[in-house]
Amino acid sequence: MAELDPQSGSQDPVDPAQAQGAQIPLPAFAIPDFPPEAKELKALTLTSDIKIDEYPKQLESFTPIPALPQGVQSLTLELFSLGYPAGFLSALAEALPHVRSFDAYSQLLCGITAEAQKDAVTFFDKLRDLRAIQLLDVFARPGFFQTVGEKLTARARDQRLMFLQFNYTFRHEDEDFLRRIPAEELPAFVNPSLVMCSFNVAAPDNTDDPEDPTNVSEEGEVQQKPEGVMAFHKSHANHLVYTLTDEKTAPTALRALNTTLYTFTVDDLETVLQKHPGLLMISVTLEIEPTEMCKNRLLEALRHCPEIERVEIVGNPTLEFSMAVMNPRRKALDHTFPSADDMRKLEESCPKLTHFSATILRTTSSGHVEWSKEGGSWQGGITTPALPDDGTADMPPALVATLQQQTTV
Repeated sequence: MAELDPQSGSQDPVDPAQAQGAQIPLPAFAIPDFPPEAKELKALTLTSDIKIDEYPKQLESFTPIPALPQGVQSLTLELFSLGYPAGFLSALAEALPHVRSFDAYSQLLCGITAEAQKDAVTFFDKLRDLRAIQLLDVFARPGFFQTVGEKLTARARDQRLMFLQFNYTFRHEDEDFLRRIPAEELPAFVNPSLVMCSFNVAAPDNTDDPEDPTNVSEEGEVQQKPEGVMAFHKSHANHLVYTLTDEKTAPTALRALNTTLYTFTVDDLETVLQKHPGLLMISVTLEIEPTEMCKNRLLEALRHCPEIERVEIVGNPTLEFSMAVMNPRRKALDHTFPSADDMRKLEESCPKLTHFSATILRTTSSGHVEWSKEGGSWQGGITTPALPDDGTADMPPALVATLQQQTTV
């Protein structure tokens, strides 16, 4: 086992007695013994090194977990694609009773059996000091997130989550991607103690590295990857808006909010911001129209948050907007998002605002907006799509898929 200092840029081994974190690859569900010098560890990362063809067999059993450093407060589980043997997670929670922060990456957290799912629920039950959860590309069987969220929310005020992050990287090649995420279950994690709440959808990596085989066609030519994201239809946002504003569940001191996984209407946004005037940062996917009215309502909603410092809008376009943005001569972005003069007026109500950005479903080809306050004035502006010879532009796949989503809901 090699202990690494997570604050150091070097990957050279450090004195175990000085290490604050350890990362351990697991070729099987067997955690090695820790030396006595590791008792000061604060962070532990377990990374799956299990071969995919051996994974089902490994799920049948696990080696009893040895005594682990009791000072560990941060636990990370990475790449356990098919989950864990029944009993493993609950035993891990018993061995690390003081974990306050839990991160999981790229996995089916609750496993593939009912027994494994029940054990994963018990895992969270046993982590009584848990205050922060970050789940990146973590999926689960139906009902799991609802059950865990309700249990964590039902805890006493001083035992509830304070930091919550769900993050999903959009997969263009997976037509059922959004169906794999339980839109109605995730809001169960919202509780009055949250300071940070994030339900984020991120765009995939679209670097044009010719050495990356996913960027090269069968003919050996560098090909452009699809860009952008999709978000849940606005009809799926109702429950999230409710939990963010209901007296029993609404956070009382929320400072950072990201709801880009869900599409809000302007009415939804205004309802939420009225409830949370102390927000410092907000990222939201918003249904947008190419009209001055849409822009003015957005700015009015933001004025409910005088402490706001950073705003990100991910525009989810209506059919009218999609048609308009593909014809740059119509200047759809100019009608929908703030100008420098608009930013100066907004600043009168939001004096701490330093950054405003907007995209269309996180694409770049559809244009974008970037405003930053520098030296007392607003710098940046609206970047419109390049104007082709025929005066129109191709519609990015994310926009096409979103329009299809709107017609089928």
